[in-house]
Amino acid sequence: MKNTIIPISDPARELRHIKEFKKIFNKEIDKGIFVGGSNVEKFENNIKNFLNSKYSVSTNSGTDSLILALSILGLKKGDEVMLPSFTFIATVECILHFGLKPVFVDINKESFTVDKTSFYDNFSPRTKAFIPVHLFGRRSFDKNILKFCKENKIYIIEDCAQSFGSKYNDKYLGTFGDLGTYSFFPSKTLGGIGDGGCIVTNNFKMYSLLKKIKNHGQVSNYDHEVNGVNSRLDSLNSFVLNKKLELFSQITEERNALFEFFNQNINNELIIKPTKENGEVMNYYSLVLRTNRKGFKKHLETRGIGTNIYYEKPIHKQKVMQKYTFKFKDLSNTEKLAKNIISIPFFTFMTSREKNKIVEVINSF
Repeated sequence: MKNTIIPISDPARELRHIKEFKKIFNKEIDKGIFVGGSNVEKFENNIKNFLNSKYSVSTNSGTDSLILALSILGLKKGDEVMLPSFTFIATVECILHFGLKPVFVDINKESFTVDKTSFYDNFSPRTKAFIPVHLFGRRSFDKNILKFCKENKIYIIEDCAQSFGSKYNDKYLGTFGDLGTYSFFPSKTLGGIGDGGCIVTNNFKMYSLLKKIKNHGQVSNYDHEVNGVNSRLDSLNSFVLNKKLELFSQITEERNALFEFFNQNINNELIIKPTKENGEVMNYYSLVLRTNRKGFKKHLETRGIGTNIYYEKPIHKQKVMQKYTFKFKDLSNTEKLAKNIISIPFFTFMTSREKNKIVEVINSF
């Protein structure tokens, strides 16, 4: 945006906090290893150890993580998969890719994640999988939903694209279901220098199959056992992500402190501030407005504050969905929130001047 001084995210700042980053990064370039290699292997080990998961498979994006995770479940055309409509399009793309039927559930007005009543209302004998989206860093289920899914043999693929590092009952999101998928897009809590992703699981059979599929179905060079794809995380991105993991406790502290600063200092009766639980690390700071969003957005942007809307049009209203069969009952919370939500700058290592300016501009509306 032309007049934006404070961007909605600024991933480069974290790189500046890696000691001698340009020097060590250039050394990696000089090695000439750009696909595979020790950086990728190290990252997969670091991720599984960090999350306390048995297995980790790196991919080239969060979207591919979802597609590959769903591909190994053996679901049949027409089987139903539950998910929220209030999410990024990638969550439904993987479902449509395999001819499955999306069943959209409504969201909770406070957490922006799956509404429990809506979840149970939309369950049917054809429900075979559930994709809880841990949006903005918030958990999207509770122990009762987890138990229900297990009892009814419903696969759980956790969409953790925005929630790396968040915990529920001292356990990392992404490690509760059958599979956890992550995105390392630069603006994420753990962000790389391009697209990237991974899948974690405690199931060896799933891990082994994913390991093959992501690399052309290979078990070794030019020995192909299954039909696969090319979904490899590159070496330089892996190098950066390993360095970011070393910083992650600081990243978490910074984000939590920024969240508390905004919640304590933003005081405007036209705004509902977000909430979070202990253990959650927020990816975005999203406000719900009791006023005209267009006017609020203009007020911020003309004063040098960047904004974005996650998400202005729910998935069930996207044009692409017109050619597909899908189901939902009541999505009133989703539709209302889509009209009133807006996100403000939220990133690691924001300066005091930037924080204070954002608060001042918002309070002056």
